[in-house]
Amino acid sequence: MSSGSERIVGVASNAALDAAGRCSPASRAKQATRDAGAPPHAERGAAASPILILTIANGAGHTRAAQAVAEAISREGCAPASVVDVADHMGALARFTHVTAYLWLVRHAPGVWERVDRYQKRQEHTSPEWYYRRGCRALFDLARAMRPSAIVATEVGCGEIAALLKRDLGLDAPLVAVNVDYDADRAWVQSEVDLYTAMTDGLAAELERLGAPRGRVRVWGAPLAADFGTPRGFEDSRALACRSFGLDEKRPLVLLTGGGEGLGRIAESLARLLALDAATQFVVLTGRNASLKERCARVVERAAARERVRVVGWVEDLPVPRLMRAADVLVSKLGNTFDEAIACELPLVAMEPPPGSERVQYKLLEEWGTGRAVRTLEELTGAVRALLADDAERARIRERCRAHRRTDAAQRIARWLAESVGGESALAASTHG
Repeated sequence: MSSGSERIVGVASNAALDAAGRCSPASRAKQATRDAGAPPHAERGAAASPILILTIANGAGHTRAAQAVAEAISREGCAPASVVDVADHMGALARFTHVTAYLWLVRHAPGVWERVDRYQKRQEHTSPEWYYRRGCRALFDLARAMRPSAIVATEVGCGEIAALLKRDLGLDAPLVAVNVDYDADRAWVQSEVDLYTAMTDGLAAELERLGAPRGRVRVWGAPLAADFGTPRGFEDSRALACRSFGLDEKRPLVLLTGGGEGLGRIAESLARLLALDAATQFVVLTGRNASLKERCARVVERAAARERVRVVGWVEDLPVPRLMRAADVLVSKLGNTFDEAIACELPLVAMEPPPGSERVQYKLLEEWGTGRAVRTLEELTGAVRALLADDAERARIRERCRAHRRTDAAQRIARWLAESVGGESALAASTHG
């Protein structure tokens, strides 16, 4: 729910760029093996070139995961990291097929997208290799100049491109495939991948069935921003959020969001929920969707509810984890927000999503008991009303969230990369998962 990257984002600070002075003595010692016939990974050592993190802005979830990994790498301090939106380095046709057409199908023709998605998941490649080579020439040029010490991919097409970069450019760089979805495309499995991260044990088994070596798969969950791993009191978060938005901390608070693209029936949901009572307050996050923001503002005006509703695009002054911890109930599309809600122990109400990985999350809402999966606006309104009226059930949901809460995936990935780039055999030495 935070703003996605639209360009290369240099994450490392000047201190990280001078990483040799901050790495462990063991990593610095690995540098000394350069003249002793050490393996290439060991030769790079602490002063390695940047770690390249590939993502794509066809939704905010992949980008947020990339940013979380980059921030964790920066905290490790042994290499700079650059988050690159692959779409910014695509030709016009490739960008159209991988961003514009995808988003249009999801919004306007979900039935067509369901058939495309079902077919694509069974294929060895999401697009032909020649298509990626031609459509991403600028990215290949960037990687050729950068010579990254490691590569991370947070989306399946990005994973395929990363594998091509390693192969075509002769890069001796570990590649981490970070699948933040709850299902797996066959195309994730590439021989160049050194580490796969998965959301659940079932997904890890699916990756292995598709050909991923068992020893290279870790069940670490979704990479989340560090703030999601820092527990804070509900009362403190509520007070901070209400001060920020000029709301009453003693009244119920519902958070509505459609993710970075502002997808879903958010305006219609707001209109129904405003009729529940005159006490409940709402914060609505519309992301990049300016049209949705205008529609929600009109809903608020028609309901004469300006004193208890705040409609914003992005939250600039209040960390999103604090806002989520302040709310009593979240109404949202699924995706990355599903994992963030669990991390914040926030009951989530979601309508049935378009075809794809979010359908798995929709089933898990009820299976795990971390929220309510609804099909209609009437069911949504009823579920929110029932949750607001039942403090004990909200407490039970928070307890169930704790059973499924994983907030250290980004740190685990960064640690693995620090060991690998530093010359240690992370695959053999890792005992984290």
